[in-house]
Amino acid sequence: MKVDTLEHLITWSSAVHRQLADQLATAAQCSDDGPARLFVEYAITHEQKMAEQVAGLIQESDTKALETWVYDWLEQPPQAPDAIVEISGGHVDLAALSQALFSAHNDVMGKFHQLQARADTSELEELIARVIDIEEGHTRQMAQQLNRTRDM
Repeated sequence: MKVDTLEHLITWSSAVHRQLADQLATAAQCSDDGPARLFVEYAITHEQKMAEQVAGLIQESDTKALETWVYDWLEQPPQAPDAIVEISGGHVDLAALSQALFSAHNDVMGKFHQLQARADTSELEELIARVIDIEEGHTRQMAQQLNRTRDM
């Protein structure tokens, strides 16, 4: 996926979350561990919601902000969603799974944080802030659930 505009980056972010949800669903089928399976199912729900909410921003946002060229603002171009997420099947190792999950989230949020400092219009700044709010909110909720799961 080539990312030239903010709309492309938002679409990429949504694709990452869809990919995460799909791979987590595969991991859930392979999990015999009760707490790990509960966390994976919880994470699937959040990934699906994030994919929908982030993609929904495209319909709600200012066209000029979406058409802003961002490829030269990013330190590194985003990876393809399936290259970011490497959750293997078989036994679900909660530590490895959570590491992969939060690493992917940090990569996505990092791209938008890079752009936030360069936003030159209020519409662009607002759109980037909305994406970051969605990402951070869901990531925080999943981290809290992960801590509860570890306490079980």
